Amino acid sequence: MRSAILEINNQRKVSGRTFVKWVVLEIHENNAHYNKNGITWIEKHVNANLNSIKDMPLCVEFIDCENSEPFGHGMTEIKDGTPLFENSTVVGVTTNGYIDTIEVNGQQKRVLIGEGFIYNQRYPKFVQWLKSKMFDGEFPETSVEISAVEGSSSIEYDGGYKEKGRIPMRFDFTGDAILGIDPADDAAVLLELNNNHKEEQSMAKTQDEALVELNNKLNIENKALETKVAELNEALKKKDEELNAAVKAAKDEKAKVEEKEKEIKKAKEEKEKADAELNSLKEFKQNAENEKLKSELNQDLNKYTEKEKSVAKEKIELFSKSPSLELKTQILSEINSSIAQSFIAQRQKNQSTETNSTNDKDIFSEINDAGQESSVSINDLY
Repeated sequence: MRSAILEINNQRKVSGRTFVKWVVLEIHENNAHYNKNGITWIEKHVNANLNSIKDMPLCVEFIDCENSEPFGHGMTEIKDGTPLFENSTVVGVTTNGYIDTIEVNGQQKRVLIGEGFIYNQRYPKFVQWLKSKMFDGEFPETSVEISAVEGSSSIEYDGGYKEKGRIPMRFDFTGDAILGIDPADDAAVLLELNNNHKEEQSMAKTQDEALVELNNKLNIENKALETKVAELNEALKKKDEELNAAVKAAKDEKAKVEEKEKEIKKAKEEKEKADAELNSLKEFKQNAENEKLKSELNQDLNKYTEKEKSVAKEKIELFSKSPSLELKTQILSEINSSIAQSFIAQRQKNQSTETNSTNDKDIFSEINDAGQESSVSINDLY
């Protein structure tokens, strides 16, 4: 989490001054956690030195002659172990400081919050710049400055000085700069002033050195990001290739299925066509056979009189609608049987009459005479 302005408005109206609230620094649980400068802020030590935050100046190094946009701390040199900020302008004052837990980027953070005023009558364009940044969602960042307490030559650390995880125990808040550039620390950029430690003095860099360090850091981060982007692009390319291959395989499989369906449809159509042709041939054959049976029956019936054919009238009518060899045989058999029965009956009748009326003639002469008068032979009957 970086130090940043949280609020700027006119709720606390004092003529010529604009109220401002900001995060001064982030509180840590222990020295296993520290900011990029290696400093660990413990709540009890911040509270113990919190009285020094009252009347702490708010400072800006303006980048333009209109005093509208900030740059860095405005530090010019270190003289007698004390950094000088001769390019920095006091634009306001801190009136209060307190520790609170707030949500930052979706996480709960324990922080030191500062409240105060900016002199808007003297720096109206800077106040307008702050408001426009806040309106765009770009919260200007701040960087706190601390130093040894009056009468002491160095900041006192709990457990002694450490490169990483050192805990300021006795110190004063001496200023807070509103920045136009990114600070070197996510929570705050801290300048430890009036420190006799050689390691601490080396940390108080000039503005140019800080910019060089910042540029180097940005270059490293940019290269890391470029490498990450290249890796992601390569992974994305690979995923695209896999997806394209899967899509192609799915399309090929679909094409095979469609081709198979076409073959099945074609085979089905050909079978239906063949079945239709076969049925047509069967129907033609049946019709031909029926016509043949009708012709044969007509030829056979020509030998008979209408009276003789009348005994099989119903079967003849049925035959005309549904011809069959069996029905043809039945028709002819029925007619022949009727003729035979009629002939036998007539012969018996004739024999009886002749016997009763003629006693002089012998039986053989009557049979012969009867045989001579008959026009139907046995062969004709069957």
